[in-house]
Amino acid sequence: MITRGVSVVELSANSKVGKVSATYAAQQSCPKDCALRDSGCYAESGRTGFQTRRLNRAERNPEQLARAEAAGIRALTGRFPLRLHVVGDCRTNFTARTVAAAADEHRAKFGNPVWTYTHAWRKVRRAAWGKVSVLASCETTEQTREAMDAGYAAAVVIAEHAQATAWRESDVRVIPCPEQTGRAASCDQCRLCWNADKLLASRSVIAFAAHGGKRAVQAKLIQIEGRR
Repeated sequence: MITRGVSVVELSANSKVGKVSATYAAQQSCPKDCALRDSGCYAESGRTGFQTRRLNRAERNPEQLARAEAAGIRALTGRFPLRLHVVGDCRTNFTARTVAAAADEHRAKFGNPVWTYTHAWRKVRRAAWGKVSVLASCETTEQTREAMDAGYAAAVVIAEHAQATAWRESDVRVIPCPEQTGRAASCDQCRLCWNADKLLASRSVIAFAAHGGKRAVQAKLIQIEGRR
């Protein structure tokens, strides 16, 4: 389903996520303070960037986008796992609850998981996402600790992977994304992010090497580190 500012697909053509359903929403749905907005966000480059620019032309507020996204989710068959927000986010408790309610209905059809990542974890309560496996998108290990204290499992973007195996940073276990390191072909084979509760309980964080606008992301990470 494609509507103003939102696209929901039954079967994604994105090789990274694999054979899953997916949603795309205009960046008006994203928090305004996202550190990677216009600074290397993967959704702004390549084929995904083309779709992002098209979606962004819709002049719709976050609530309108969430309702449209929820309607698209309800139109899916439910036969595939669902990746929310290849592009986009939910930046308020209301929009997260709206999308999560539709995700619950998707899961109920065939028991397939729903997962996503959010940069709005400081403002949106974890409970608003309900049973969605949601990971807070962070730029530093310190932020992942803050996110976990708020009840979120976490993911962190890093400049590059120095190794393909997990390592520890004090009380946090960092797992490099298996799809990026070649240990899994796609998200539907890896499935680590599909169980946020397990990641949180073990204080395990998924690390994504900068991709999309790689150099811009790396520069932003250096800038963030310099502010600490």
